[in-house]
Amino acid sequence: MTKTKNIFIGGLTITTITVLTMGIFKLFGQDKHKDDPYWEFDKTAHYRPKLNKGEFFRLTGFDFGWFVLEPISNFIKDRDGEITKGKSLSYGQMALYYWWYVDAQVTNGGFVQFYFNDYGHYVPTIIKSLEHIGDKKMADLIQRADNIYQKNKKLIDKAREKDLFDSDLYERLEELSELDSEYYKLNEKTMTRLEKYIRKNPNEFCLDEEGKEFDMKYSGECKTYHKNNQVKELFNLDKGVITGTFKSFYESGKPKEVIQYLNGEQTGEREEYFENGNKKYTVTKLTDKRQFEHYWYHENGNPKKLEHKLIDKDERIGTYKEWYENGQLAETGTYISNYERNGEWLEFHEDGKKKLEAEFKNGDFLIHNCWLESGEQTLKNGTGVYIYDYSGWEGHIDHNEQEYKNYKRHGKQYTYTNGVLSLYQEMEGGKENGITRNYYKNGKLKEEKVYKDGKEISKKEFPMFEKPFVVTEIVCEMENDWLTNRDLKTADKYPVSTNFKQIATNFKAPLSLFEGYPQDYDLSYTYFVSVDENGNVIKKEFSVADNGRIAQEVEEAIQSLKFVPATKDDKKVQSYTFVKFKFRLDEK
Repeated sequence: MTKTKNIFIGGLTITTITVLTMGIFKLFGQDKHKDDPYWEFDKTAHYRPKLNKGEFFRLTGFDFGWFVLEPISNFIKDRDGEITKGKSLSYGQMALYYWWYVDAQVTNGGFVQFYFNDYGHYVPTIIKSLEHIGDKKMADLIQRADNIYQKNKKLIDKAREKDLFDSDLYERLEELSELDSEYYKLNEKTMTRLEKYIRKNPNEFCLDEEGKEFDMKYSGECKTYHKNNQVKELFNLDKGVITGTFKSFYESGKPKEVIQYLNGEQTGEREEYFENGNKKYTVTKLTDKRQFEHYWYHENGNPKKLEHKLIDKDERIGTYKEWYENGQLAETGTYISNYERNGEWLEFHEDGKKKLEAEFKNGDFLIHNCWLESGEQTLKNGTGVYIYDYSGWEGHIDHNEQEYKNYKRHGKQYTYTNGVLSLYQEMEGGKENGITRNYYKNGKLKEEKVYKDGKEISKKEFPMFEKPFVVTEIVCEMENDWLTNRDLKTADKYPVSTNFKQIATNFKAPLSLFEGYPQDYDLSYTYFVSVDENGNVIKKEFSVADNGRIAQEVEEAIQSLKFVPATKDDKKVQSYTFVKFKFRLDEK
């Protein structure tokens, strides 16, 4: 509706000004679109969580983004909340909240995954919110992705009848996947733009821990406190920008972190401490070498690891060392790039005896000499048996025994994973020559190949089970931190299921659940479950799963779980637990 009264102000009529104003609001989407139920802001119900002032100024990048987003996400909770509570979010908050969906999906499985997982209905809000913060490049990219999706909507809807990775969507939607690389070039810039917007408009997003608005013109010292009134954080602001030394402390008063800032950005130099007062981690700038020196320490004060990284990029280079907890050097050598080593590489046993003398030369790993902890030499001048252990993650240890001749793998090669033979190879002159066998976790033969001069000439595969069936296990667990991070109330004792074994025994998962997976793969579905004071499930929220093939069946089974309710101060209370359904194959 426009007025036709011609009042001239600065050469424009009121009518013209009214039209321009409406045009601006339409440009930024601030008039609710009939196809966009999320783009509406009720200022009278504006949600602004209380955030720790120290963390607000200390964090940067995606860590800062999640720090601001997490309480907003906990407030909204789920898709129903996006409709009922989403109006309490400002347009800037919407930009952070809804773009995070894009980033989580696209960086994990591309735009194909984003649309397959049914996030497409957020796109109008995402585009308008990105335009609102001035990020037209990202908005344009998502619009182009959506144009491709709209042309292929029926194809994607049909594909949802299967698991994404069982479908051929990536092949059929190559045009959409080609946009992923563009996204990877832009997403950090979008996060930077969001951070700048939030820091410029902090009171649109949050309040400090005392419920006060941020004064971004303030200059001077800032302090935050633990509940026992000990100083928690100490830092300085210059017109709302952190600068100088940021210090944080444990409740005991002992130092926790010391971080250096310059004009709102970390310089890279920092110190971290264990609660006993010993150093945990330090980063020192070596200006003459244009490197940062990183030192990690054991809790007893002895050094743990030393590495150097280039100042202008996070890439390992230069001297590298590791130590045992007793202070004995474990290994040392030199990196010339993030993953490439050069020159002498030495390893030692925990008692100080030599373990390995080796050399990296022109990309080759040349093992000169190798000793057992007893002092017995198993490899000499490139010939013998190289014995070593490797752990890629906690609970996983590969023990390797490899025969060498003249610096090349020659003879029998064994790998034992957690004590079970997982790989056997026959090699000559550094090439596979003869039989190579892979084994399942239970020790049964999985695959046998025959090689000649490094070339595969035959292959056989073997099932792990002759008559497999699916074993179901249910695990319920909860910790205080998992709730405090969600801004939810903790309990003294959390819900304990009384019938989870029966539910697991009666649950009939189909063998098709494992299609496309190795037979020794473990699958799981995890939900965040609310349990009332009577021990009944009142709500379940999806958390994570390996696929979505039996989600409905799992959710129905969760609804059947019964619990001894949680207690707080000896009273039964509503509380929460994570319920994980774990599936593995076994022999009938």
